Amino acid sequence: MTRKSAARNSARIAATASEGTSLYDDIESAWLEQRPDLDMAMACTLLRLERVNQFHEMRVQEISNKVGLNTGDLHVLLALRRSGKPYELRPTDLFRALLVTSGAVTKRVARLQETGLILRVSANDDGRSELVRLTAKGLAIADRAIGEIAKGVARVKEASGLTDAELAVLDRCLRKLLALETRKNR
Repeated sequence: MTRKSAARNSARIAATASEGTSLYDDIESAWLEQRPDLDMAMACTLLRLERVNQFHEMRVQEISNKVGLNTGDLHVLLALRRSGKPYELRPTDLFRALLVTSGAVTKRVARLQETGLILRVSANDDGRSELVRLTAKGLAIADRAIGEIAKGVARVKEASGLTDAELAVLDRCLRKLLALETRKNR
Protein backbone atom coordinates (compact mmCIF):
# COMPACT_ATOMS: atom_id res chain seq x y z
CA MET A 1 0.00 0.00 0.00
CA THR A 2 1.35 3.44 -0.85
CA ARG A 3 1.62 6.21 1.72
CA LYS A 4 -1.06 8.09 -0.22
CA SER A 5 -3.57 5.22 0.02
CA ALA A 6 -2.62 4.71 3.67
CA ALA A 7 -3.42 8.37 4.30
CA ARG A 8 -6.79 7.94 2.55
CA ASN A 9 -7.52 4.90 4.69
CA SER A 10 -6.59 6.83 7.83
CA ALA A 11 -8.95 9.63 6.84
CA ARG A 12 -11.74 7.11 6.18
CA ILE A 13 -11.14 5.42 9.51
CA ALA A 14 -11.09 8.78 11.30
CA ALA A 15 -14.40 9.72 9.67
CA THR A 16 -15.93 6.40 10.68
CA ALA A 17 -14.55 6.71 14.21
CA SER A 18 -16.28 10.06 14.61
CA GLU A 19 -19.58 8.24 14.01
CA GLY A 20 -18.79 5.80 16.80
CA THR A 21 -15.68 3.74 17.42
CA SER A 22 -16.12 0.00 17.17
CA LEU A 23 -13.95 -3.02 17.62
CA TYR A 24 -13.62 -3.27 13.86
CA ASP A 25 -12.44 0.32 13.52
CA ASP A 26 -9.86 -0.42 16.20
CA ILE A 27 -8.71 -3.56 14.38
CA GLU A 28 -8.41 -1.68 11.11
CA SER A 29 -6.51 1.19 12.75
CA ALA A 30 -4.15 -1.20 14.50
CA TRP A 31 -3.29 -3.01 11.26
CA LEU A 32 -2.84 0.29 9.48
CA GLU A 33 -0.40 1.37 12.17
CA GLN A 34 1.41 -1.96 12.49
CA ARG A 35 1.52 -2.93 8.82
CA PRO A 36 0.96 0.18 6.68
CA ASP A 37 2.35 -1.82 3.75
CA LEU A 38 -0.78 -4.01 3.73
CA ASP A 39 -4.23 -3.01 2.56
CA MET A 40 -6.49 -4.54 5.21
CA ALA A 41 -9.61 -2.55 4.31
CA MET A 42 -11.39 -5.48 2.62
CA ALA A 43 -10.42 -7.90 5.39
CA CYS A 44 -11.93 -5.52 7.95
CA THR A 45 -15.04 -5.08 5.80
CA LEU A 46 -15.40 -8.86 5.72
CA LEU A 47 -15.08 -8.95 9.53
CA ARG A 48 -17.93 -6.44 9.75
CA LEU A 49 -19.96 -8.54 7.32
CA GLU A 50 -19.29 -11.62 9.42
CA ARG A 51 -20.58 -9.81 12.51
CA VAL A 52 -23.69 -8.60 10.68
CA ASN A 53 -24.34 -12.22 9.71
CA GLN A 54 -23.91 -13.31 13.33
CA PHE A 55 -26.56 -10.78 14.38
CA HIS A 56 -28.90 -12.09 11.68
CA GLU A 57 -28.30 -15.69 12.76
CA MET A 58 -29.10 -14.73 16.37
CA ARG A 59 -32.42 -13.24 15.22
CA VAL A 60 -33.21 -16.41 13.23
CA GLN A 61 -32.28 -18.52 16.27
CA GLU A 62 -34.74 -16.55 18.41
CA ILE A 63 -37.46 -17.16 15.83
CA SER A 64 -36.54 -20.85 15.68
CA ASN A 65 -36.86 -21.07 19.44
CA LYS A 66 -40.27 -19.36 19.33
CA VAL A 67 -41.57 -22.00 16.92
CA GLY A 68 -39.95 -24.83 18.91
CA LEU A 69 -37.18 -25.77 16.46
CA ASN A 70 -33.46 -25.46 16.13
CA THR A 71 -32.19 -23.27 13.30
CA GLY A 72 -31.09 -26.17 11.11
CA ASP A 73 -34.52 -27.76 11.24
CA LEU A 74 -36.17 -24.43 10.50
CA HIS A 75 -33.95 -24.04 7.44
CA VAL A 76 -35.29 -27.37 6.13
CA LEU A 77 -38.89 -26.19 6.55
CA LEU A 78 -38.08 -22.88 4.83
CA ALA A 79 -36.35 -24.64 1.91
CA LEU A 80 -39.40 -26.84 1.42
CA ARG A 81 -41.75 -23.85 1.71
CA ARG A 82 -39.94 -21.80 -0.90
CA SER A 83 -39.92 -24.75 -3.31
CA GLY A 84 -43.62 -24.09 -3.99
CA LYS A 85 -46.56 -26.45 -4.02
CA PRO A 86 -46.58 -29.32 -3.18
CA TYR A 87 -43.69 -28.14 -0.92
CA GLU A 88 -41.47 -31.14 -1.48
CA LEU A 89 -37.86 -31.81 -2.47
CA ARG A 90 -35.55 -34.77 -2.85
CA PRO A 91 -33.11 -35.10 0.05
CA THR A 92 -30.28 -34.41 -2.43
CA ASP A 93 -31.91 -31.12 -3.43
CA LEU A 94 -32.31 -30.23 0.23
CA PHE A 95 -28.67 -30.69 1.17
CA ARG A 96 -27.58 -28.76 -1.90
CA ALA A 97 -30.01 -25.92 -1.12
CA LEU A 98 -28.92 -25.78 2.52
CA LEU A 99 -25.18 -26.20 1.87
CA VAL A 100 -24.91 -29.00 4.43
CA THR A 101 -23.96 -32.67 4.24
CA SER A 102 -26.40 -35.39 3.30
CA GLY A 103 -25.96 -36.80 6.82
CA ALA A 104 -27.06 -33.49 8.34
CA VAL A 105 -30.18 -33.46 6.17
CA THR A 106 -30.95 -37.07 7.08
CA LYS A 107 -30.84 -36.21 10.81
CA ARG A 108 -32.93 -33.08 10.36
CA VAL A 109 -35.53 -34.87 8.25
CA ALA A 110 -35.80 -37.64 10.85
CA ARG A 111 -36.38 -35.11 13.66
CA LEU A 112 -38.93 -33.17 11.63
CA GLN A 113 -40.76 -36.34 10.65
CA GLU A 114 -41.00 -37.37 14.32
CA THR A 115 -42.66 -34.03 15.12
CA GLY A 116 -45.11 -34.33 12.23
CA LEU A 117 -43.79 -31.29 10.35
CA ILE A 118 -42.69 -33.23 7.28
CA LEU A 119 -43.33 -36.60 5.78
CA ARG A 120 -41.49 -38.80 3.33
CA VAL A 121 -43.31 -39.80 0.18
CA SER A 122 -42.34 -41.86 -2.86
CA ALA A 123 -41.34 -39.91 -5.92
CA ASN A 124 -43.86 -40.37 -8.74
CA ASP A 125 -41.14 -40.67 -11.36
CA ASP A 126 -39.06 -43.23 -9.44
CA GLY A 127 -40.55 -45.56 -6.83
CA ARG A 128 -37.08 -46.19 -5.38
CA SER A 129 -36.61 -42.51 -4.60
CA GLU A 130 -38.33 -40.50 -1.92
CA LEU A 131 -39.31 -36.90 -1.43
CA VAL A 132 -39.51 -34.84 1.72
CA ARG A 133 -42.81 -32.94 1.93
CA LEU A 134 -44.16 -30.32 4.34
CA THR A 135 -47.26 -31.26 6.28
CA ALA A 136 -49.96 -28.67 6.97
CA LYS A 137 -48.44 -28.19 10.43
CA GLY A 138 -44.96 -27.73 8.91
CA LEU A 139 -46.32 -25.26 6.36
CA ALA A 140 -47.94 -23.19 9.12
CA ILE A 141 -44.70 -23.05 11.11
CA ALA A 142 -42.66 -22.18 8.01
CA ASP A 143 -45.06 -19.37 7.10
CA ARG A 144 -45.04 -18.02 10.65
CA ALA A 145 -41.23 -18.13 10.82
CA ILE A 146 -40.59 -16.50 7.44
CA GLY A 147 -43.09 -13.78 8.34
CA GLU A 148 -41.15 -13.10 11.55
CA ILE A 149 -37.84 -13.11 9.66
CA ALA A 150 -39.23 -10.60 7.16
CA LYS A 151 -40.44 -8.33 9.98
CA GLY A 152 -37.06 -8.53 11.69
CA VAL A 153 -35.19 -7.68 8.52
CA ALA A 154 -37.54 -4.76 7.86
CA ARG A 155 -36.86 -3.44 11.38
CA VAL A 156 -33.10 -3.71 10.79
CA LYS A 157 -33.40 -1.92 7.46
CA GLU A 158 -35.42 0.90 9.00
CA ALA A 159 -33.16 1.25 12.04
CA SER A 160 -30.01 1.25 9.91
CA GLY A 161 -31.30 3.90 7.54
CA LEU A 162 -30.13 1.89 4.54
CA THR A 163 -31.86 2.89 1.33
CA ASP A 164 -33.02 0.50 -1.38
CA ALA A 165 -30.25 1.88 -3.59
CA GLU A 166 -27.60 1.21 -0.93
CA LEU A 167 -28.89 -2.33 -0.43
CA ALA A 168 -28.80 -2.89 -4.19
CA VAL A 169 -25.13 -1.82 -4.29
CA LEU A 170 -24.33 -4.05 -1.32
CA ASP A 171 -26.13 -6.95 -3.00
CA ARG A 172 -24.18 -6.47 -6.25
CA CYS A 173 -20.90 -6.40 -4.32
CA LEU A 174 -21.74 -9.56 -2.38
CA ARG A 175 -22.75 -11.31 -5.61
CA LYS A 176 -19.31 -10.51 -7.04
CA LEU A 177 -17.60 -12.00 -4.00
CA LEU A 178 -19.80 -15.10 -4.11
CA ALA A 179 -19.21 -15.54 -7.84
CA LEU A 180 -15.46 -15.51 -7.24
CA GLU A 181 -15.75 -18.20 -4.57
CA THR A 182 -18.06 -20.26 -6.79
CA ARG A 183 -15.57 -20.13 -9.69
CA LYS A 184 -12.74 -21.02 -7.31
CA ASN A 185 -14.54 -24.11 -6.03
CA ARG A 186 -15.28 -25.61 -9.43
